[in-house]
Amino acid sequence: MQPLLHQTHQEAIKILVVEDHPVYLEGLSYILTKLDNKLALTSVHSAKEAIEHLEQAPDFDLALVDLNLPDGGGLSVLRYISEHNLFIPAAILSGSEESKDVSKAKQAGASGFISKASNSELIIRAIHKILNGDHYWPDFYSEAPAHRVPALTPRQREVLQLVAEGLPNKRICQLLNVSEHTVKSYMKLLFSELNVHNRTECARVAIELGLLDK
Repeated sequence: MQPLLHQTHQEAIKILVVEDHPVYLEGLSYILTKLDNKLALTSVHSAKEAIEHLEQAPDFDLALVDLNLPDGGGLSVLRYISEHNLFIPAAILSGSEESKDVSKAKQAGASGFISKASNSELIIRAIHKILNGDHYWPDFYSEAPAHRVPALTPRQREVLQLVAEGLPNKRICQLLNVSEHTVKSYMKLLFSELNVHNRTECARVAIELGLLDK
């Protein structure tokens, strides 16, 4: 599908919208017309299309990116902007009200996180803040304390990798040729180091901290 491009003169505010839901896109486009009467709006429907536009014309004043896109997360667009030093402020659009999603957006380089449930006044206010060099985070957001990256031994990393693969203690014992008591000791230490309480949480935090092999 071809992107929708509305061109105005050179002084227009140039906004890239990455959104795959036609109804929400239509509503958002209307809201954005209230932002300024000098507006150049480019709308695309996937992360791939967004990156192609940014490769050809990286001169947008703002990017508004849906968190969930058909070809992958919208965070990949934010990472592209950051990694290529494009200096384009970007905000995530999402129906999520999970603080962890806001934290992920911040880590990917977002300047804001706008709930899709927001009314037009709030959306405009959030965009104004971001365009003025500020940040906008929703009221429900509370920043959880960051996990410390522990210094693990090679054996501890082996156990962690196998836990993340979903293997039970007995199978880990067989693969590493150690006793079940030893594996339990490793598990206790890993839970303590990662500040988690179960194997699923252990694997999730390990992935977030980059402790697992690709």
